[in-house]
Amino acid sequence: MASPQDQLSEPTLQKIAVEKGWATPEQIQSAVRYQAQKKVTLSEALVALGILTEVQVKRALEGRKARIPGTIPPAVAGMIKGYRIDRRLGSGGMGDVFLGHQISLDRPVAIKILPPHLAKDEEFIERFVREARAAGKVSHENIVAAVDVGESNGRFFFVMEFVDGPTLQQVISREGALEEKQALDIARQVARGLKQAHSHGLIHRDIKPANIMLTSENVAKICDFGLAREIDSDGTLTEPGIVQSSPAYTSPEQCRGRHLDHRTDMYSLGVTLFEMLTGERPFHAESAAALFIKHATEAPPSPQSLNPWMSPEAHQLVLRLLRKEPGQRFDSYDQLIEAIDAVAAVKPPPKLKARPAPRPIVARKRFPWTPVVLVVVVAGAAAAALL
Repeated sequence: MASPQDQLSEPTLQKIAVEKGWATPEQIQSAVRYQAQKKVTLSEALVALGILTEVQVKRALEGRKARIPGTIPPAVAGMIKGYRIDRRLGSGGMGDVFLGHQISLDRPVAIKILPPHLAKDEEFIERFVREARAAGKVSHENIVAAVDVGESNGRFFFVMEFVDGPTLQQVISREGALEEKQALDIARQVARGLKQAHSHGLIHRDIKPANIMLTSENVAKICDFGLAREIDSDGTLTEPGIVQSSPAYTSPEQCRGRHLDHRTDMYSLGVTLFEMLTGERPFHAESAAALFIKHATEAPPSPQSLNPWMSPEAHQLVLRLLRKEPGQRFDSYDQLIEAIDAVAAVKPPPKLKARPAPRPIVARKRFPWTPVVLVVVVAGAAAAALL
């Protein structure tokens, strides 16, 4: 844990944790209550409750101490052979992302670099390389293209297409609920990208607004294949008792440790579409385990109850994607895309109310939570509820 003199101010730590998707506003409030009860620092409360790890607290501290945005020390600029690193674009639990330049092709690229303390962990290295290789298997306009992966000067790096635009999460945070036409267009594009990934035997397992980039031409691109897995010959994937997706977007079958197939990504896309159309996620809880239980057992609220301007057809599409049983969603992405097109073809009803205004950013930022492997063991009545 960081020494007291290195502690971030509490508002700053809260902002970083929420913006990076490491914690939800509800979890932050839970930690604040724990802090008051136990007379500890906020960082200590977040670690004690299992909301953040000490590594994440350290990353927050490193972000605060970072050089002036846009400046890169010379040693870093030439760290990766064949590339020039220009400036930092962002930072997450799996490393920093930089705007770089591929010297051989004279083009801008995005470069993710695994930090030194994670490069000592074989599990992190494996996941880092797996993300690059999974993305490299698929070529599609709605998936961020992989360019290169390797090790240079002792640093693991992953080079990818540079997308000059915001994440969908940032758009929702800034604008609130999106126009139905725009939301359906983004959902259709994401479904097309997922269809291509599935045709190569991959399921993403972490579809959420933070993992969808939007270009200046309004092209949606799926990124972060760090949790992607190849499905078995029967089209399923099983990891009993282990949930690895971001809790706010996890499918019921993941929560229950059941077989997974492409329809797990459909559920996560349904949560994302719900959020695009309403400005809200369907479920909220103070802990990841509580969110898993809600996804597995509770019916989502009516999207139209949150935004009456939504068309009945869009309302039904969202609810179908959020069905608890995979077999009640769509059998294929072709069927899903056809359904989205049918909804988009219906003239939406006139709006009787203005679209909901966005909340303050700290309340609007959603998970792009760095997924943490969580083993959920629910006993007694809770276990019965999940079965």
